[in-house]
Amino acid sequence: MRNTFTIEARRFPVSIKDMRTGEVRNDIIILSKQELQAAQIVGQSSKELIWRMYNRRGFHVLDIGTPEKQTLFADLEELWVMSE
Repeated sequence: MRNTFTIEARRFPVSIKDMRTGEVRNDIIILSKQELQAAQIVGQSSKELIWRMYNRRGFHVLDIGTPEKQTLFADLEELWVMSE
């Protein structure tokens, strides 16, 4: 029997600066729609959530681009076998 689930995800291109080294680079962060909705419940926008996540790791966000939307599918049996 197959047991699959879907995740609505958003992929954001992000320009960041490492505050320890001063290096500027482009990065990508992928968030689930559920994470974004949870942030909205507490009054936080997707950009504020991304800024907070990067700031915790010592980065300064310079720019956040337009997200791409995609539905991801996962089969629990396949994931189980891969993790062994």
